[in-house]
Amino acid sequence: MNTTRRAAAVAVCLIVAATPAASGSPAVPPAQVPWPPPSTHGRFLPYPENVNLLGSYPSCGAHIDVSPGDVFDLQYRALVTDRGETVVEYRGDLTLDVRRLPDGADLDEVGVSASRIEVYDSSGTTVTYARTGPAIVAASNEVEAQAFADAGLPEAFLFLSGDLMETVTYETAPTELGQDVPPMLSAEITEDSTAYVFDLCDLLDQAPKDP
Repeated sequence: MNTTRRAAAVAVCLIVAATPAASGSPAVPPAQVPWPPPSTHGRFLPYPENVNLLGSYPSCGAHIDVSPGDVFDLQYRALVTDRGETVVEYRGDLTLDVRRLPDGADLDEVGVSASRIEVYDSSGTTVTYARTGPAIVAASNEVEAQAFADAGLPEAFLFLSGDLMETVTYETAPTELGQDVPPMLSAEITEDSTAYVFDLCDLLDQAPKDP
């Protein structure tokens, strides 16, 4: 998610997503896409490839950039509950490329699960992210990094199986795709059944680097 940017990114995964145009129509410019999205009435819709899914994270003593790889088959659907919550569910197949700046250490085509759920409360300021492994997760700021540390997790990591649930509260609610992520007031890991957790910084230390 990122995730997603996006979170996106909101939290890792950032994490943002977008409402695509109808099949065969030009993609809607990100600035015109409301987020969280309106209900899709149970239908899964394609996630547009021209949207920045992930982004750059201040990790590993530098910055790591996470971007979509060669496999990008992502769909989403949005449902609105009686309490006004918006539930966004994702499915599909994804690979991600991870690159550390400035040394250019690179993890290429990392296979991850597209299975994740985002739940926005009625105000849009509190969001719960539920991720299923394999997944890459990276803290977007110091608030989130501290939440990871409190849960015994690295600031950026890959987990191969299990589930991770995080609740984040933002200063303001996002209103459209493409805007900057609002300041984060709090973050908490509320469920952690992850297994085979690998520090992303260690993996990048062992990865090929730019000559």
